[in-house]
Amino acid sequence: MIGWVGKLLFAGLCLLGTLGYAKALVAYTRFYMETPNIFVSFGAGAMVYAILWVFVFSQREKFWSVVEHELTHVLFALLFFKRVHSFTAHRTNGGSVEIEGDNFMIALSPYFFPLLSVMIVLIKPSVFSQYQWILNGLLGFTLMFHLVHLVREFHPSQPDLKKYGLLFSFLVVLFFNVFFIGLCIASLQGDWGPMKGYLEMGFREGLAYVTGGWKVFYQTTLAGLF
Repeated sequence: MIGWVGKLLFAGLCLLGTLGYAKALVAYTRFYMETPNIFVSFGAGAMVYAILWVFVFSQREKFWSVVEHELTHVLFALLFFKRVHSFTAHRTNGGSVEIEGDNFMIALSPYFFPLLSVMIVLIKPSVFSQYQWILNGLLGFTLMFHLVHLVREFHPSQPDLKKYGLLFSFLVVLFFNVFFIGLCIASLQGDWGPMKGYLEMGFREGLAYVTGGWKVFYQTTLAGLF
């Protein structure tokens, strides 16, 4: 559990990181939209899921979204070396995970971590280029799955959000969603190079906001003192 000072600092970093990686996200989206043969299958996959959700999944898919939600809690619990005691998922009653210990990353992870999409991103560089369009379609499909359920589940009455504060939770979820959506788009070409470039660009842009904000604060403070 971090104190309010730690939460304030982390929220500030998330805000600046969002600005930096949003610029990188826009840049890579524009780049791939200029090469339709790469972007079209990604967009088609996203559109297919959206259509299926409207006509089919909105009534029948709840169980799988619960499973994915709880599995993400489990994954982050293991990443933070927390012991998982139980895992349950029900079509009508939702799901739950009993974990020994907790933190905000574990609690908020289902709202910002597109589990299925990240799995695809990690295997893309090892797949032959002629099959990348299939993975790009699946990437669009799974990313839309994440976004649809994010919109449905991210609301003030969620216990995960209330526990750590709505504003703090919003800033954390916003940053990591921008980060991972951009990473998914940067992976469309199917190799590590564009992903590395995206990570570096977002970091540089975020750092520029940090240094720029510090200069303004420093100059304003000095002006007030002298």
